[in-house]
Amino acid sequence: MGKKPWTESAEKAEATPEQKLWQAVIYNAALEATHPDPVQESLMWKKEADRWLRRGSDLHVVCALAGIDPDFVRGAYIDGRINRDLLKASQQ
Repeated sequence: MGKKPWTESAEKAEATPEQKLWQAVIYNAALEATHPDPVQESLMWKKEADRWLRRGSDLHVVCALAGIDPDFVRGAYIDGRINRDLLKASQQ
């Protein structure tokens, strides 16, 4: 079985409202970074989200607040394991 993306404390209980907020920040960054639209404004946000997921120094802080392992998030993004369609479907 692979490494779990959430921390042990997040696994033991339902996510708090604060954790859900920070999880939404990560979710939105992943959606922006994987956005297929070539429109200039979308491209700007896509590049910024990509930079943040790859090298953002505060990704570790945001992930800690979300109860998610930052190395898992960054590794999944860099390895291309984040599927935009599955992310969107999970929120419906």
